[in-house]
Amino acid sequence: MKFKLNIVALALATVSTGAAAFDFGVTASQAKAQNTSWKCTKCISNQQVLGSVTLEAGMQDSKDAHSANSLRYTDGFAVGLDADTVIMDKGYRTQLYSDGLGSEQALAKIKTGRLGQWSMEAGYQTSHQYDADNAQSRWQAKDGVLIKQDGLKTQELALERQKFTLGADFSHNRFGTYVAMSSEDKSGKLRGSMSNGNLDAINIAAPVDYTTQNLRAGVNLKGDNWFAELGYNGSWFDNNIDKLSIEQPGYADAAQAVDNQAHFISLMGNYIFDRSYISGRIASGNMSQEGDFITLSGVAAGNHGANAEVETLDANVKFSTRVMKGLRINASVDYSDRDNTTDVHDYEQVSIDGVTGELVQNTPYDTTRSAYKVSANYQLMAGQRIEVGFDRIETERSHQDREQTDDNIFWAQWRATGFDMWDLRVKGSYADKGGSQFLYDDAVNAAEDQLMRKYYLADKKSSKAEVFVTHTPTDSIAISAHGYYSLDDYSNSSIGLIESNSYGFDLGLSWQVTADLLLSSDGGYQWLDNEQTSARSNYIGYWEADTNEEFGFVGAGFTYSGLSDSGITIGGDYSFAISFSDSYVDGNDVFGMYESSSHHANLYVNYAVSQQVIVGLRYEFEGYEDSDDTQLPVDYYPGTGPTGLTTLGLLDHDYKAHLVMATLQYRF
Repeated sequence: MKFKLNIVALALATVSTGAAAFDFGVTASQAKAQNTSWKCTKCISNQQVLGSVTLEAGMQDSKDAHSANSLRYTDGFAVGLDADTVIMDKGYRTQLYSDGLGSEQALAKIKTGRLGQWSMEAGYQTSHQYDADNAQSRWQAKDGVLIKQDGLKTQELALERQKFTLGADFSHNRFGTYVAMSSEDKSGKLRGSMSNGNLDAINIAAPVDYTTQNLRAGVNLKGDNWFAELGYNGSWFDNNIDKLSIEQPGYADAAQAVDNQAHFISLMGNYIFDRSYISGRIASGNMSQEGDFITLSGVAAGNHGANAEVETLDANVKFSTRVMKGLRINASVDYSDRDNTTDVHDYEQVSIDGVTGELVQNTPYDTTRSAYKVSANYQLMAGQRIEVGFDRIETERSHQDREQTDDNIFWAQWRATGFDMWDLRVKGSYADKGGSQFLYDDAVNAAEDQLMRKYYLADKKSSKAEVFVTHTPTDSIAISAHGYYSLDDYSNSSIGLIESNSYGFDLGLSWQVTADLLLSSDGGYQWLDNEQTSARSNYIGYWEADTNEEFGFVGAGFTYSGLSDSGITIGGDYSFAISFSDSYVDGNDVFGMYESSSHHANLYVNYAVSQQVIVGLRYEFEGYEDSDDTQLPVDYYPGTGPTGLTTLGLLDHDYKAHLVMATLQYRF
């Protein structure tokens, strides 16, 4: 029986409003308005009320709703509430917390209970993710039907999430129990497409209307050196739009994500010996989906729905022991089995080249994965430690091009903290992936596009190296550096991905210039390069492709408290992020480049009117720009784009957004 949480959501709506803080921008603000003093909201005090409440209000100025992903407010008047307050009363503790309540991405929750015995918690989150507010289409969705309009209509591509949570726990002596539930609604529009199965395709603003519910519960017992817990985890996904229909001749309905649910029961525990530790977990579950076909065309008689079911079994055991002074041995075994018990039926086969007229059967895939890991941690001398390990992962798959793959991974790391003013760590690994013979002959197989997507089954040799360095030349300066390199070599592959490598670095600096002035900065850059090739058996149409991506960031910030005697604190930060992506086929840049950049600045000043009241002013700026050479206008000249494609228009961003907020904080 499906368990609904709508009543819970209605109950929570009466006690809290607000939403969860998600950051969907290229870069996030590195600092909000900060305060010179700090109070512990979890400490026991003679005071009955601890913490603070902050109200902020102001204006946001932007011509693009995308700016709210970073600044948290849309164009116009803005108001938000932050709170972190604890009320203590005769052993009872109540905490009120909110983050950006009233903004586009915010959170509010309340938790109350008796210390060490029981507690209850309720929360409400909401978040908005803005993609584009200038999508152009002649079709507009009403429920699951795309109705043709007289002309182009501007539509907003954005998603809204609303999530209610409720939880409780109880403990007495060695016994404990807990329950937690949530209900999340996701609605809005996102980029989608529909095709007539031939050359014509239409990009659409596809409607979204999902509901996801989760329930966790468990009971546990504990002793002086052991712990055991029996738990349950369940989830339900409901799609209120089962299909999309479009008012356009020749276009069939498009099925959407099917309703599904999952249930898991687990038993876990651990035991601590004198110098050893062992823990384990076993979980059995069932995942299923139920949904009627939107059409019975091409479906064998007697089959009316896309019903599927998978039985799961997961288990792991971990063991750690100190065999001698300075030497610890760790070992673990993980097992995972996915048994697909879905019924097999005949279906008419459809490919991009049309209908073959032949019947095929759906294939229920089974997967079994076993992982064995062992490692040793040894202290070479004071302040130096080395760790080495070996992992083996065995995976078996049914009805796939390769039934078995084996991964052997060797890794080691060395860390030194005993050097004066230096903290060093070096880590490296080597992995070799092999397995059984492939079950197809690529010399005669014409489905090149399908073979290129099988790279995850191919033989692979991987090498990785990382270096971490922290240096404190003086008590007031700290410098950090991180460099990394990885290479995946598909040496035995003659089609698809044959090589992939990633390398980059991160740098950081913190400098306490004076007792009143703190400066900080960081930056980094990453390169990703991939090489692909077509089937070498077809030299007439042979091609090679390279994909190159780059990501970089740099930032700096300061805090000045030299005017603290007057109650004034000043601070700010600036960050810049950039990314590139480009692809070349036989040396030609046929797709163009995608690039994006973001500037973000934040400046604030706070004035302490008294020990309890602080007023402040904050200014934030974001300059964001991206461009994608593959985007096309809704209507374009023949030869300048793919034949038969109708797009949503040019959805690039190029804006400058400003946010000015006045703050009022009261401290208890």
